[in-house]
Amino acid sequence: MIQHLSEALFPLLSLIALGAVLGRKTDFFDGKALSGLVTAVGIPALLLHSVLSMNMDIFGMGALVGITVVWLLVMVVVTGLLLALAGLPVRSYLPALVHPNTGNMGIPVCFALFGPQSLGLAVVISSVIQVSHFTLGIGCLSGRLSVRAMLRNGPVLALIAGALLLAADIRLPGPVMTTLDMLGSITIPVMLMLLGSSIASLKLSGARDMLRPLVFSFYRPLAGLALAWLLLLVWPLTDLEAQVFLIQCAMPVAVMSYVLAVRYQGPSQEIALTIPLSLVVSLGVAVAFALFW
Repeated sequence: MIQHLSEALFPLLSLIALGAVLGRKTDFFDGKALSGLVTAVGIPALLLHSVLSMNMDIFGMGALVGITVVWLLVMVVVTGLLLALAGLPVRSYLPALVHPNTGNMGIPVCFALFGPQSLGLAVVISSVIQVSHFTLGIGCLSGRLSVRAMLRNGPVLALIAGALLLAADIRLPGPVMTTLDMLGSITIPVMLMLLGSSIASLKLSGARDMLRPLVFSFYRPLAGLALAWLLLLVWPLTDLEAQVFLIQCAMPVAVMSYVLAVRYQGPSQEIALTIPLSLVVSLGVAVAFALFW
């Protein structure tokens, strides 16, 4: 089991470390071109190929989307109440504490733990979280919703296309599926290296108070995991769906939350410090899954 765990996590940690080194030593990750390529091409292709390849009908995908939406709503209510009771600005901290890094962390972790059959499930959940970034995240930090940005979001459009094709029982030709597979194959390694580069480039010199980021780093993965587990008591999913859902809900603070906090003058330094700390906690959850599930 230890060997299996190390084999599963070694590629993830190696690519994150490689991204951190390259981010420090090169300009490979400068600008938005590479992340834009992944968002506009890689993730949509991976999502569409995974959804059309997995053994899931439109109702199964709808159940996974539904439980993710309900989980988000419960997280918003619980986190908002706790922030209010603590006397902290709810709108400033809510998006970072609610949204897990289901993209460039959650998808590779699910792939490592559960194999390629989990990719479609992980990407469906990640797409819902991405929609929430463009609605709840931007809405809280800026005071307005970005509906246009959401409608132009590639993964969201791919999810809709996949659902329509499944509903119509339409199978894409083999060459098209192969092309989607090749395009989607760039996603996981690039996402992991981008995550490493983002963490390595965070400026933490202004983060004087370690207590609050430390508390946040435990709250984000553990509260997400606990609420997901409670939901599964009343919302039945298959074993694989439940495992992927739990892991995705236990992921660390999303790098996107830091990006949005910088853009809209939120508590970016505290969020920046919380990202690597919560990453350690989330990896601990992944280790526990691999050893005891």
